[in-house]
Amino acid sequence: MPVLCRSLWIILLFLTACAPIKGLSRHETVVDSITGATEKSSLWSPCTRNQALMWERQSEQDPGAALQAARCYAVLARNGTNQSVRLENAVNGRKMADAAVARDPNNPTAHYLAAYLAGLEAENQPLKGLSLVPVIERGALEASRLNPELDHGGPDRMLGELYLRAPDPPVSIGDLEKAIVHYQRAVSQDPDFVENRLGLAEAYLEDEDPGPACDQLQRILTRMPPANGWEGRWKQTLDLMKQLCEVETLK
Repeated sequence: MPVLCRSLWIILLFLTACAPIKGLSRHETVVDSITGATEKSSLWSPCTRNQALMWERQSEQDPGAALQAARCYAVLARNGTNQSVRLENAVNGRKMADAAVARDPNNPTAHYLAAYLAGLEAENQPLKGLSLVPVIERGALEASRLNPELDHGGPDRMLGELYLRAPDPPVSIGDLEKAIVHYQRAVSQDPDFVENRLGLAEAYLEDEDPGPACDQLQRILTRMPPANGWEGRWKQTLDLMKQLCEVETLK
């Protein structure tokens, strides 16, 4: 990575250590049930394995339970500490998400969770990762088509991450241009959700285009409230970053 790019990320890391940023933690988004009703629980609210098992048992009689089970398994797979247990939860969750998709192909949350859980499965079983890439892409694309606003631009954010991280053809579907497009779409859905702008900035840096990356990072940092006692250093650091970006823009 060029010296400028490393400098930008050092500045960002310094500031994130000083103050919380809205959006770095997972935002909560209501879950659309298979019947189209709105659930009271949020997409990433905590749950237990017993609850996941209960919803899984109820899924044959209650269509909405399959989606709740998939959601809960996703939370458990993402937050677990044991890799084998995370993998088991991801696999079980994807089965429930696929069942929800089969019952209502027009439910964006079902497609989103199916893609998300496939990603968690790949993360915890790397040897199977490449074979799951099309599954992730298909689910995220459908979720984006049905409801691009879901999870603060989550479907396009997922696609941006997928195209940014996947190997290039012919091995896989990696495509930096597509990554930038989908991160831009995610930003357009929720400009205040920091993960969208961070992903777009990283994609620009990977594309060796630091000017737009500077713009995204400055937009993040100008709205980041400094922690108590850090106001002076926060302003000084932000000024230095602006100067660094201006120098790069003139090149």
